[in-house]
Amino acid sequence: MAPPMQSEIWTYFKPDDDRNKAQCIICNKTYSRKGRTTSSLKNHLKSMHPEQFSLFESSSNETQMQKMKADAHKILTPLQEAKKHLLIEEAVQKEKKWDTNNSNSKKIDKLIGEMIALQNLPFNFVEGLGFRRLLQELSPRYNLRGRNFFTDFVCTELYGKVAHKVKELIEKFDYMAFTSDIWSDPSSNASLLTLTCHGIAENFDRSLIILKCETFDDRHIGDIIAEKFDKMLTEWNISKEQVHCIIRDESSNMKRAMRLAVFNDLDCAVHKMQLAIRSGLQSQENITVVKQKCKKILTHFNHSTIAQKQLQKIQDRLNQPHLRVFQDCVTRWNSTFYMFERFLKVKDALSLYINDSEIDPILPEEWKIIECCVELLKPFEEAIRELSNSQTLISSVIPIIKMLGKKLDDYLTRPQDSDPIRVAVTTLKTEVSAKFSLLEKNNLYVIATFLDPRYKHKFFTPVTEEKIKDDILKIRTNIENDVSNSQISLNLKAAKKMRMGDSLVKDTEQPGTSGTARKPCLKSDLAMMLDSSSEDESQEISEYDSPDAVLKKELLSYRNKARLNINENPLKWWSVNRTELKILSGIARRFLSPPPASVPSEQLFSSAGLIYEPLRNRLEPEKAAILLFIKYNSTIFKFLY
Repeated sequence: MAPPMQSEIWTYFKPDDDRNKAQCIICNKTYSRKGRTTSSLKNHLKSMHPEQFSLFESSSNETQMQKMKADAHKILTPLQEAKKHLLIEEAVQKEKKWDTNNSNSKKIDKLIGEMIALQNLPFNFVEGLGFRRLLQELSPRYNLRGRNFFTDFVCTELYGKVAHKVKELIEKFDYMAFTSDIWSDPSSNASLLTLTCHGIAENFDRSLIILKCETFDDRHIGDIIAEKFDKMLTEWNISKEQVHCIIRDESSNMKRAMRLAVFNDLDCAVHKMQLAIRSGLQSQENITVVKQKCKKILTHFNHSTIAQKQLQKIQDRLNQPHLRVFQDCVTRWNSTFYMFERFLKVKDALSLYINDSEIDPILPEEWKIIECCVELLKPFEEAIRELSNSQTLISSVIPIIKMLGKKLDDYLTRPQDSDPIRVAVTTLKTEVSAKFSLLEKNNLYVIATFLDPRYKHKFFTPVTEEKIKDDILKIRTNIENDVSNSQISLNLKAAKKMRMGDSLVKDTEQPGTSGTARKPCLKSDLAMMLDSSSEDESQEISEYDSPDAVLKKELLSYRNKARLNINENPLKWWSVNRTELKILSGIARRFLSPPPASVPSEQLFSSAGLIYEPLRNRLEPEKAAILLFIKYNSTIFKFLY
């Protein structure tokens, strides 16, 4: 229901249905109401009907006096009194305020709009007494507008400027990879379909863009999701040919959407790993029993502040830091590992506390199960953290899975008598093998791994390596080649000069971790695995007369170069060598662009949950999507737009 018309001006005007226009009752002319204010109506009455305007002013003044008399008898709270004094002070200084078009005023408008998006603030924050007093002190000449102004400013002007910069950045990408997921909030009845874009520019700068948070009011079925994808890509002028692949979860509706939209798609590597871990832990009953016992102990401490204080006193006596126990959560990655790890850290204090309470104690054999689970899950926790990192490339999936497989094989070589979680380890190995069995048959993974100078052909057989090279030669025909005939000629000459040099290069580089004591972490183990090869890295370069001669020479030149250290940045390596490997670098930009997981899309959900607070659940989904877009993308451009 629309609010009542309170101004005396409506004695002389009649509003339209949408209230964006109003008709003069005296002359029957229709006038626009910009911002739904009455200023234009008053101006019309003053210029065209002066007699009626005089009556309007008298009536308005009388109404205002009556209101002031009524307000004078009201008893105000201290907060209302402070607001009243601030309003009076602002009114007195109104003539000294900057014009809204003043450059300083516009700069502060922009900063406030960005603050609303970055800090997940409600739009009515600008009307709060504390914020208004702060601005009055810091910038007395700034004319602070209200919620309606900043709602329109953020959702229209600020969004438009950031979107323009995003379009300029997208134009630098020949191919792009995307991640996507769906988030819903029952309290606000809002659903958002997220789409993040990942691309590598010609200088090998890799960017992550929150491309779209599309409102999703329909059923979450594959057909509608596919239509949404097409709509979002069209909005940003991205053709289907530019879509390298989309990373998604394993839900059936997302899989169907990818099939209908005819996109190359991949399962989220982290989700698959989590499902494998869950199956492994659930396969052994004694692990389930220990988890339930730990959860009961956690519940005891979570429901009693006295118990928490007693545990802290025991930790003080043992000269241990105050550590709380972690709760296991099904939807939280690695939560079982974190719970067991924390229990081991507070084992002494917890055992002393349990001895003086009625809680069921954790038996020695159960502590052994916890220790074995922590040892088993530690490499997986490191792997998931690595794959969830925004800087990690999809090329790391195959090496990490290979390393985890080796860890599981090593674990299974132990004597069965001293292994209380043998069944879980066996099941976990079976699940990992099954879920990642097709990695080496998927070009999106194998070509990316081969084109990562840290890995190259290390994880492939000679037959697989030759197949990868053949596939790269086939892909080359589908990539726009901007190299002119003169440049190709120069590359051929350069290749001949390199023949006597690079062809003799051996894989003699030693990762920094190999010369020192072995550290118990996945990355150092992976570095040692890469360093373990004594094979000759180089191959002899021969002459080719085929049309793909340049690319073949680049492939051989690339292979003959020493592998990069595991801790170095492969994109920086490509940036340095892109001139020499002109064609191959273009393919590398395409295949190294995807992330290994859909984590970037899921990270948006945390912010969406902060935006939709219990006291702020009426925010329109379109505005929430705009706030998320500005929050994540404005930082990419360092707020310069």
